[in-house]
Amino acid sequence: MDIRWLEDFLALVEMRNFTRAAEFRNVSQAAFSRRIQSLEHWVGTALIVKGAVPVRLTDAGEDFRAEAAASVERLLGARAKIRSSQFALMSQVRIATPNCLARSDFKRVLKMLKGRVKCSFSVIVGNTQDVTARYMAGDADILLCHDNPALPSPIHTDAQERLVVRRDRFLPYAVLNRHKREAFGFPGTEKAPFPLIAYSHKAYFMRLFEHVLERAPVDPAYRISVQCDMSDVLKEIIMEGHGVGWLPVSAVDDAAARVIGPIGGPEWALDVEICAYRPIRKLAPEVEALWAALKEEIRNGH
Repeated sequence: MDIRWLEDFLALVEMRNFTRAAEFRNVSQAAFSRRIQSLEHWVGTALIVKGAVPVRLTDAGEDFRAEAAASVERLLGARAKIRSSQFALMSQVRIATPNCLARSDFKRVLKMLKGRVKCSFSVIVGNTQDVTARYMAGDADILLCHDNPALPSPIHTDAQERLVVRRDRFLPYAVLNRHKREAFGFPGTEKAPFPLIAYSHKAYFMRLFEHVLERAPVDPAYRISVQCDMSDVLKEIIMEGHGVGWLPVSAVDDAAARVIGPIGGPEWALDVEICAYRPIRKLAPEVEALWAALKEEIRNGH
């Protein structure tokens, strides 16, 4: 039995969708389905109701869910304990965070904690999906990421403690040049769609964008001009005047704010949170001290 099968099963339980769960686990849907089938074969019965949309568990699946979560938690905890006893490097606090927050809020957290804790950091950086997966696999002690509770994620479990570091906002940006803005014609028409600087389909911010469209009072008309999964790359393209794209406010530094600004009304914006996550189980003293200091700083409004 492969622990990845349990992690796949738990991801599917949380996301209730094979496609999204496979994307989160960074495997093809076909491979993901085979791994779920392998787990069912190992257990000896069906865990998923065939053909149900959204995904539903069988009675056996419901019974197995808690055991699977507990098993993964125990195994990851055992691995972390063994690693910490064998490698001095593990005395570092390992923080996983997406690229955009590594450039903004990780520095903010360091400033908040300056002089409060004595430890070194190992920072895991990537896109939101990858760093979340690595955190869930036990490769990091703390995850710092954007979050919107309306979007299902394997991170939304009782096994995780969630701390809101600060509020952020996700909204469309375009160059401040008036003539270019008017030429974009946001939010577009069927005959004249606006050029969209878009995230790739697997990106977390693409899911936020889709959620914005679901809540919007009208359907925008757009054509994708450029597509990428990194907000920093999209920001540069927006600054060059190639179209309209959604960015978190935290990704727009002072230099960018002199070139680009929000476009459209509040109906195109989405409130999000920048959150820190840690497992509920007891962690290394350095991690516990950092977490306690971070909670106190946030409680004091810093």
